[in-house]
Amino acid sequence: MNLAVVLVSEQTIPNVIYLKNLRDFGEGFDKVLYITTKGMEEKGKCEVIQKAVGGDFDSEKVRVNQNMLFDVKEQLNEFFKDRKFDKIFVNITGGNKIMSLATYMFFNDYKNGDVEIFYLPIGSKGFKRIKPLDSSGKALDVPFEVKLTVDKYFEALGVEVEKIGKPVNLELSKKLYSMYFEKKCIFSDLTDILRKYRKKDGNKEFRKPRNIEGVKKVRCLLSVLGLEPYKFDFFKDRTYIDYFSGGWFEEYVYDKIKSLKGEYIDDVRLNVKLREKSTEVDEESDVENELDVVFITNNNLHVIECKSGNLANQDWTNTFYKVALLNRRFGLSANSYIVSLADNVFEFDKKQNKEVLKDNIQSKSVVFRVRFVDYKKVLYGIDNYFKDALSSDANR
Repeated sequence: MNLAVVLVSEQTIPNVIYLKNLRDFGEGFDKVLYITTKGMEEKGKCEVIQKAVGGDFDSEKVRVNQNMLFDVKEQLNEFFKDRKFDKIFVNITGGNKIMSLATYMFFNDYKNGDVEIFYLPIGSKGFKRIKPLDSSGKALDVPFEVKLTVDKYFEALGVEVEKIGKPVNLELSKKLYSMYFEKKCIFSDLTDILRKYRKKDGNKEFRKPRNIEGVKKVRCLLSVLGLEPYKFDFFKDRTYIDYFSGGWFEEYVYDKIKSLKGEYIDDVRLNVKLREKSTEVDEESDVENELDVVFITNNNLHVIECKSGNLANQDWTNTFYKVALLNRRFGLSANSYIVSLADNVFEFDKKQNKEVLKDNIQSKSVVFRVRFVDYKKVLYGIDNYFKDALSSDANR
């Protein structure tokens, strides 16, 4: 009988990948032992893992004090006192450092069955088997066989995917991009009129599409772009309000990222709307987030926020903060980007004798750990940028 052992923590992804890999491509398991804590049980993390792995498999829990090394070892001693397994596969990636250390110490000395211990480094393409070591005394690389899709990734986090968007008109999005840099003022005017109708913003009145002021000007601007304005119904729903106030650029970026599927990325989705329960005390409402473009590579999440126009300093701060906050929610291996067409993010550096990103943009990128992709990189080719970035990350 084979046993899989996992340490439960906020980060559920490593355990989901580990158990799927072991069950579907490894030696398999007959039972899972969750080493968990009171806090993780209250959040239902074991159930999130079990649901995401899928299948009706047997499992048990050992609750430990995560801050007391001897308690972890004592609880494991109690569990294994009258039990024996043929093989035990242990993933020490989860938990905190004390839980991980105590679990490693226990199973490194375990004598009543064969034990293999694994660890998943952040951003890695696979696990490291640290017991037993290979013939040269080094950790053995165990590559991922499981490839999570975007929706399965969020399921593994316990986050509900409420809706995944579809492109409105990819061909038109490409056409609009081809005109953008020559006719920025028209796009800016369109956005100024439509963006206040796009989404609810704080306590502002949520205006219905039928109450749009300036729709005649919007149609005039579309005519200047060479489009037939009456093809786009701004009153029936919010589709074209969203589209012409920035949605077209999200579609363009999505289409470019999609071209990398297979060789560089595993899955990509557009306009992913998420819903999750608030973790704030005395707060029972759901939290909603909509992500512009999301893709997965080597079971790592990448989230892109698209900005098609110029923003003020405060707007940039809010944007960086929002993206960084989402990054923390979605796991330590999540990667965040802001892809921008703004031209007010550069300043001339006399020492370098060229334009460089403004200090406040550079500093926010570093502080919030969000990569800023400026319009020059977009012109270079957003697909080329991500090819280079992903290849660079893979070679680190």
